[in-house]
This record gives sequence, structure tokens and C-alpha cells, in this order.
Amino acid sequence: MTENNQSSMAHVWVENGPLESTNKITAGWHVFPHLYGDSKTHFYATWTKDNYKKTGCYNVQCPGFVQIDRKNHLGSYFPTTSIYGGPIQEVLISITQDPKTKNWWIAAGNTNIGYYPAALFSNLGSADTAGWGGRTQANLGRASPPMGSGHFPDGNSIHSGYFRSPSVQDNSREEFTPNPIITKSFTDNSDCYTIDYYEPKVGFAGAVEFGGPGGANCGD
Repeated sequence: MTENNQSSMAHVWVENGPLESTNKITAGWHVFPHLYGDSKTHFYATWTKDNYKKTGCYNVQCPGFVQIDRKNHLGSYFPTTSIYGGPIQEVLISITQDPKTKNWWIAAGNTNIGYYPAALFSNLGSADTAGWGGRTQANLGRASPPMGSGHFPDGNSIHSGYFRSPSVQDNSREEFTPNPIITKSFTDNSDCYTIDYYEPKVGFAGAVEFGGPGGANCGD
């Protein structure tokens, strides 16, 4: 990351609602010098109930997130990160809805960090979309930073950013791996970043690989 106004992130998310009033929660990691004053990799989450028009923020910059764990918190940084070709560092990140309260819990590893109260949202009683991927941002006309490892996916998880064993829960609380028939991938500039979904097979629970080098012509 070469400029304070750049950021690069990887996250899971859940959402519901039309574009102009999307309710959404994301959780993952990002590098964001302007927010933290450093180039470390930080654990983060965001929320919105109107597609970030007037509501929502990173971490606890605005009211909403209820911190529960006393040791781990949004905004903390990971002391070690993966290296291209290995060794690889992994963290389990999840967004889970409590079936009784309808609050949305954010967890890292096996630890519940805290939750977003159901009352924050207008149409996130359940999610109609769940996703995994990466995102970058930079000032208009400036180069876009690398995403993931800075390399395109090639089917080898030690070369690119990835989500191993992606899964979702249905209304009955049963967990399953997304069927390729009901999934879709998206990138707004395949010259800068790509994403691939490798479907489950015997002995392999599936993976989403993503990333790329960024550059000067990645769009707005």
C-alpha cells in the first residue's frame, strides 16, 4: 500500500433489499492507512441499512456494533500474514444470525466478538444474498492497490487470496456449501482483478480465490 487514501480488503457479507435501501453487514480484513495510520492488516466489519447513503461505518466509528469479547475487537490487527508461496495464515470469519433475537453476530476464529442488533436494520430479518470476495479503493484518477496477494487466482491457494470451505446456513439452520448453479462471480475489471469459485468435490470442500495486481487503469 503506497498511499494513505488507498485500501484493500477481503470480506464475507450478507445483505437483503433493493439497491437503494440495501441492508448489509460485512466482516473480514483490510489494509487502510487513512483509517488506522499504518499499513498493517486489520480485522474489520461494517453495516448499513440504506446502501451506505446515510447509515453505516467501519468498526465502531458510529453507534451500532455491540462489543462482547474483552480481548478481541474490531480494528485489531493480525500480527502475521500470509506470504506468496507460503507459509499461509488463516482465520475463520463468520456472520451468523441468532434465531431468537435476530441479532447478527460477528466471529473470528471460534470467538464471538460482538453483534449488530436486529433493530439497526429495516429488511435484514434474513439475508437473500451471501458473498465472499475482495475490494479496493483509491482516489479518482489514482492507481488502484493490489488485492489479496497481488496475484491472480490460478487454482493454487498459496498464490492468491482465498476463502476455503465457504458455507451458508438456511432457514432451518442447516449448513451447506453453495451450489455452483446458484452462485455467480463478478469483477469490474478483469485486467486488474479476478475471482474464481472452485466447486466442492470428494476430499475438497470448495474455495473462492480472488485477487490481482491492481494498477493505473482499473476504473473508478
